[in-house]
Amino acid sequence: MLIATLFPLVALSAETAGKTVAPMEKPTMYESPVFIGLLCITVFLGLAILVFAKVARVAIIIGKKRKSEKEQSGMIKTLLLLLATGFSFGAFGQTDTTSAASTIAAGSPATGDYWGMDALTFYLMICFILFELFVIWQLYNVAMQQLGYYERREKLALDKKAAAKTVKRPSFIEKINQSVAIEKEAEIMLDHNYDGIRELDNDLPPWWKYGFYMTIVFSFAYMIHYHVTHTGKLQNEEYEQELLQAKYDLIAYRKKAANLVDENNATILTDASALASGKALFITNCAACHGTAGEGGVGPNLTDNYWMHGGDVKEVFKTIKYGYPEKGMKSWQQDLGAKQIHEISSFIKSIEGTNPPNAKEPQGELYVGTTTGDSTGSDN
Repeated sequence: MLIATLFPLVALSAETAGKTVAPMEKPTMYESPVFIGLLCITVFLGLAILVFAKVARVAIIIGKKRKSEKEQSGMIKTLLLLLATGFSFGAFGQTDTTSAASTIAAGSPATGDYWGMDALTFYLMICFILFELFVIWQLYNVAMQQLGYYERREKLALDKKAAAKTVKRPSFIEKINQSVAIEKEAEIMLDHNYDGIRELDNDLPPWWKYGFYMTIVFSFAYMIHYHVTHTGKLQNEEYEQELLQAKYDLIAYRKKAANLVDENNATILTDASALASGKALFITNCAACHGTAGEGGVGPNLTDNYWMHGGDVKEVFKTIKYGYPEKGMKSWQQDLGAKQIHEISSFIKSIEGTNPPNAKEPQGELYVGTTTGDSTGSDN
């Protein structure tokens, strides 16, 4: 039966089946499941129209005092739709009855082009269903309009828009502090009471919380950088490196600032140019009293190990700088710079033990030291 319904035009060939089979009768329109389904939809929508018409009628009665010209025109349109719907029901029933009666009276089944229906009946039912849906939608709009739904929705939207414009936006300080206004403190007041002192349930300021979160992130980065990957230097290592660098910087500084040397930090220079400069200065300024080779004359011998005022290079520097006027040794700090005095002192220490001819007898006390100790090279 199902195959016959879905495929009304199927007939087995006599040659294929090997026997003659009588052709199957085509189903009528009332046996078509598609027609029955469309008819049920049509009836259901018709009942829905009746219900919405009742609702629209009640809504019109409720909103009678709120009528406007626009609403009245909508009501008239709805009544016209209802009137057209009534005529449509009658027209559809007349068309269907006539078609069915003529089909049965003729004694011939439907053509079956559209699941047991002819094309006119099928398209009429589809159009009528669409028309019923349109009527339902119009009745719904009329009911909502009469009940003031659209008006309230529009007013609510306008109120929200106006409220959004009038609301005062918090300032930057209020945002980062998240403070509560004094007039709203009652909302966050706790039940605790300590001798009349009340407590507020204030939240921590955002700037404090985010700062604390950043310290947590920084601690992980610090741990990985210094203690896991060892790409950073710890404080002890940095301190030792800075001490070493300071030592090198001091040596370089002394080389560039030789005139800052004095009797407290003078060292023996061993650079040939510094000693040559010291020798020239010695012959120009000191040879008259101590001899060109330091053998002594009016002044003491400078090539032996006996010294009247100390034989260390710092003491020699001090003797040249300040002098001993009571013993005939003048002060040279007004005539010579610190660098020149340093070069002369280093030259004098370099000729110690040379025993030049016509050397004067020793004077002063024996000094046991070195002629090259504490050397730093040139001050140039």
